[in-house]
Amino acid sequence: MSDRRGPYETLQRERQDDFLTVWTARHPAGRRGRLYWFEVRGPEARAAFFRFRKALKALASLGVLPEGLEISAKPGAYYVFWPKFDAPSALPAKGRKVMREVGRILETLRPLGYALPDLDLRLAEEGVRVAALDPLGEHDEIEVERLGGRFLKAVPATRPRRRPGLATWLPGLLMAVLGMWLLTTGSARYLNPPEFTVPDLRGKDPRTALEQVREMGLKVVFTLASEPDRPRDLVLEQNPPPGTRVKPGRTLELVLNRPRDGSVPDLSGKPLSEAQQELQNAGYLPGPPAAGHSTEPEGIVLASAPPAEAPLPQGSSVRLLTSDGPAPKKTVLPDLTGLSLEDAEYLVSVAELRLGEVQTLPSPQPEGTVLAQSPPAGVTLDAGSPVVLTVAGRAEVLLPEQGFMAPPITEEEPTPEATSGGSAATPTSDLTPGERIVPIRVPLPARGSQAPVHVRLVVSDENGKRTPIDTFAQGGTTLEGSVRVKGDAHFQLFLDGFPYQEWTSRAP
Repeated sequence: MSDRRGPYETLQRERQDDFLTVWTARHPAGRRGRLYWFEVRGPEARAAFFRFRKALKALASLGVLPEGLEISAKPGAYYVFWPKFDAPSALPAKGRKVMREVGRILETLRPLGYALPDLDLRLAEEGVRVAALDPLGEHDEIEVERLGGRFLKAVPATRPRRRPGLATWLPGLLMAVLGMWLLTTGSARYLNPPEFTVPDLRGKDPRTALEQVREMGLKVVFTLASEPDRPRDLVLEQNPPPGTRVKPGRTLELVLNRPRDGSVPDLSGKPLSEAQQELQNAGYLPGPPAAGHSTEPEGIVLASAPPAEAPLPQGSSVRLLTSDGPAPKKTVLPDLTGLSLEDAEYLVSVAELRLGEVQTLPSPQPEGTVLAQSPPAGVTLDAGSPVVLTVAGRAEVLLPEQGFMAPPITEEEPTPEATSGGSAATPTSDLTPGERIVPIRVPLPARGSQAPVHVRLVVSDENGKRTPIDTFAQGGTTLEGSVRVKGDAHFQLFLDGFPYQEWTSRAP
């Protein structure tokens, strides 16, 4: 069953070590190859990975690696993808040219601890190519010797024979005696070599680290790593770890911090997602983006901070400035109060604005007259912004033309009453000559809030001016009542203190 490691699809596991897994894998582009996946959680794994990477860089400088080889040293993704390379084996080497090329490869890898058994060499039309390298290989070189700057197969040396004499065997005897003494002394030291405890060299500079292990006879090897947030030339890890007991001749590997300095790529004109991916591929961290208006389409990168081509250690953060599209056009809202709703809507469209909510408020102004606007006149707005208008409206007031007449009476006049949702009937027997009862029915405008409406009715007739109705009623209900008048009567209806409607009832 296939799995994924980074961008690669793993097909078959070939090998499993403590921190290294080798897979047969498929590249996103479809190529097959071998995926060396390192779990770098300790100094030993880190040292092995960076030694392997250094060896690959050295081979790349010789031009002997196949095309498509990829290396990743990102946290959590330490791997090498080696594409499959089909060609005949280059060993045993035939011809001096092939032998020289093999020798050149071995000479390059020897300082890093790799030898011929760690290599899979193939012979292509262009020359010898490295089809594989064991990342953990630690073999001694065999069957080759350096001769005249070239690597050839070992051959026995032939010299002319001399007849033995005193001058011939005496120096040899002395050398044999000296050799026996050295052998005895060396054997004792070899069989019982002194042991040393490896100190903690992490966080120290290379000179201080070398001074601390100078007397131990260790072979110190430096490998490089890149951690931009740590000081340069600082020992990050060591192998063997601190506290390990070692004998002279043991290899001590120190991982030295050498942050890679790069430059910020030019990302202007690219979509934000593509620019962020390119930053990650270049070894940088995308910072929180900022936006501003421009002629570029929305989401296109305008610039970066630091700017393009600026030197910056890898692992640093880079912020991107993206386009918010063209800046909105500005316009000024004219004064619309006192206009009809139709005229106000026309001026709103001319100002490149749009009509929003239209609210109706009881008013003595002609129905549809603009009473207020929001925002107020003179405000600068973005084109297309909504404008809320409040216009005058009227409620339906129903009343008879004259009212109900009754014969004259001498009883005391009762006080008119008004109710919400019902009527207050005034007995006609209480009316004096010339008086009549005028019923009133007023639907009150609905309100968004729960506050009641203050209703006040002022009547002027032959009996003078008075307020027969002064009460509160819930918006959306119908106020019903009746008023006793004499002669021609003039009515004024106020809602919440504002004139709402007025009318005259003529006597018959």
